[in-house]
This record gives sequence, structure tokens and C-alpha cells, in this order.
Amino acid sequence: MVKKKKLNILISISLVVFFLYLAFRNVNFSELFEILQNTNYIYVFIGTFTGVVIGSLIRSARWKVLLEPVSRGLRFRNLFSSTVIGYMFNNFFPRSGEIIRPYILGKQENISKASAFATVIVERIIDTVMFLLMFAVALIYFKDSISRAIPEIGSAVLLLSLLIFLLLLCIIFMMLKPETALAFIKFFSKFLPDKIHKRVDDIFSSMLNGFDVLKTPSLFLKLAFYSLMLWIAYLLSAYIPFYSFGILTGTTLLKGLWNANLLLVLINVAMFVPSPAATGPYHWICKVTLMNMFYVSEAASLGYATATHAMMFLMYLVMGIYFLISYNYKISEIKEVAEEKL
Repeated sequence: MVKKKKLNILISISLVVFFLYLAFRNVNFSELFEILQNTNYIYVFIGTFTGVVIGSLIRSARWKVLLEPVSRGLRFRNLFSSTVIGYMFNNFFPRSGEIIRPYILGKQENISKASAFATVIVERIIDTVMFLLMFAVALIYFKDSISRAIPEIGSAVLLLSLLIFLLLLCIIFMMLKPETALAFIKFFSKFLPDKIHKRVDDIFSSMLNGFDVLKTPSLFLKLAFYSLMLWIAYLLSAYIPFYSFGILTGTTLLKGLWNANLLLVLINVAMFVPSPAATGPYHWICKVTLMNMFYVSEAASLGYATATHAMMFLMYLVMGIYFLISYNYKISEIKEVAEEKL
């Protein structure tokens, strides 16, 4: 177990170094520092506040809906603080927030941590549905631009969009018909070794049980509404900082939002890389997208990436520490829970 943790830490550090090298190699640091010194950070702050604070508020409200079949009357402050602390620890231990959030909420509200964890899995699947939908739409909308930037990918864009829509349909089917989906999964998993077979069945059973909330139309509509609002909050968090760096000057609001949507989709891809706070992949994706798709200078692209990433990190850190102190949590205790994910 110790060797596994050390290996995961080594992999995370290696990914950070590798992607930071890709992002910052050959950059003119004098020009980058000049941009960072002369930037009006008010838009960076507003954008980050929209994504981090308002986004966390919306995410907490949606989590409360998911938890209604488990327990009613959960205090919103506890949902919000658990969410923020979880995301703060994600900045240090990738993917640890999925364990920390239900652990903290379980202590605060005296509810089953396993049930709370199941809702976090469902939440991630809902996020994936939104991501895949917006990814496919962005690919289709920007097909010509992508083909010009990367000629080799041309016809593959539509094929990828089709595959994403098929995957999206499969996930929606699992969400709406969990019993049937579980029967399919158990049929195929029985061909796996016994140990893996049981683990796969347990994971999917726990996950699909969390979809019970979708059987109630009113709750389903609430989840859909909050998920859309959450994406809009994140979309604005990507778009508003454009003004700090003169990105897309003269572009209409609608066009700017479409551009921000593509950037947001690709940033979400970067989040899949297990590096702390997506450090490195985030910078590289921002640079490549802004330079190759929207013809922004390298220095301005990296300025945007550096400022927005640092602001998000600091905002989650300040809020997380505030709630840790407010609830008198021991960092060592939560750190131990977080390391279970490593």
C-alpha cells in the first residue's frame, strides 16, 4: 500500500512537470511577466468567484436534491462546507474530494457515508453527461476551425461526436433504467475472475441504486435545472477572464460564449489527468486552445492560464481553510481519509 501511494505521488509529480514543460517551453517569460503585471485582475476575480463560489453553491443545492431519498432537511451550510473542503483537498490529492465530501457530511449530519458516497458517484455521472453533451456540440460547432488547426483530424471530428452521443445515450439509459442496466452488467461481469466480478457488481449496484432519485419527476427536473445552471456558472468563469487579457476583443457576446464553451470542454478533459489541481494539463490546454483556435498570443494564453488557475487554487484554499477552522476539523484526520484515494 505504501509503495502504491509513493508510485501515485511520483506519477502525479511527473505529470505536473511534463505538462508544465509542454506549456512553458520556449515562452518569452519577459513578455509573460509584463502581461501578468499589467493585467486588470478584476475580471479574473469575478470569473473565478462565479465558478468557485457560485458554482459550489449550485453544486451543493444539487447534492441536496440527490440526497433527499437518503435524508431530508440537510443543512445547506454543511453541504456547502463539505463540497468546498473536498475541492480544496482535490488540489493536493487528485480525486480525493469524492471520498472526503461524503465523509465530512456523514459526520456533520449523522447519515450513512456509503449512501452519501453513492450520490457523489451519481453526481459525477451527471457531470459526465453534461460534459459529453457540450463536448459533442462544441466539436460540431467548431468542426471547420478544428480542421484548419489540425488538418489530420478533419472527418474524425464528426465520428468522435457520434461516438460521444452514443456513449451519452448509454449513460442516460443506465440512469433511467438502472435495473435493466445492472442485469446487462452482471451478465457480462460473470466472465471475469471472481474477485473482480464481485467488485464490479458491487460498484455498479451502489452507483445504480443512487439513480433512484431520477424516478421522481420533480427531483429529476431539479437535477436537470441545477446541472444546467452549474455549467453556465463554469462557462462564465471561463469567459469573463477573457476581458482581463484582451482575448477575443471585438467578438460578439454569443461568439465569445461559444469560444469559452470550447475552452471549458477542453479544460474538463485536462481535469481527467491525475495531477494536483490539474496543474500543468490546465496550462497546456489553455495555451494550445487559445493559440491554435482563437489565435491569441502565447504570452496572453499562458497569462490567462496562470492567473485563472492561481485564482481558483487560492479561492478554494481560503474557503476550505475557513471551514476547517470553523468546524474545528483536524487536518491530519482528513488527510488520512484523502490518502485512501492515493
